[in-house]
Amino acid sequence: MPPIGRWRLAFALTCAAATACAAPALGKPPPPAPFTPPPTGTLAVCNTSGTTPVTGTFSYTLSTVASAGGTQVLSVPVGTCAPQVFYPKGSTVTVTEAVPAGDTVASITLAGGESTLSSSSAASGSATVVIGLGQAVITFQTTGPLPRCAVPNVVGLTLLTAGASLRKHSCRVGVVRRNYSATVRAGRVISESPRRGSNLAHNAPVALFLSRGRRP
Repeated sequence: MPPIGRWRLAFALTCAAATACAAPALGKPPPPAPFTPPPTGTLAVCNTSGTTPVTGTFSYTLSTVASAGGTQVLSVPVGTCAPQVFYPKGSTVTVTEAVPAGDTVASITLAGGESTLSSSSAASGSATVVIGLGQAVITFQTTGPLPRCAVPNVVGLTLLTAGASLRKHSCRVGVVRRNYSATVRAGRVISESPRRGSNLAHNAPVALFLSRGRRP
């Protein structure tokens, strides 16, 4: 028998004893494994009003790496929330409010989902969130400028009544001194300093001079 014939016969006998040489079944290739998307979480930005009410629409910048979405700018009317934004789990997102002049951020809080607040600064209106699974909401409470002290006229009032009037005008009672007076009854305000009509910082003190009555 020629050498090639003997080789073919030996291969056939070997394959007859070993199933590994069986020819593959004909037909379509197996389907690819189903795609499993990476885990994600969402973050929504809300804006609420503080002790001194604010109005309008505030701007927020959400910054992260380009692969997780890069930078987005959201406009959020006071008292509402922006739509949820999707981020890959583990992403670090910095949220910054463009604080209007005169306003301040009173607090920054995070709730819902598994996201965490890694840092925050109300003074700069900024916070950094590490995204976890679930829906998270970050809320910025913004307050307007504190009202200034407009010194009212409290001459002739009692100390109690004068204090109430000062607080109503965003002022407070400062140093209280007592002097004799021939014209103002005892216990009543003779004068005030600074004088009425002065425009001062919020909760500024106003010194009061009370009457002791007539000098004995």
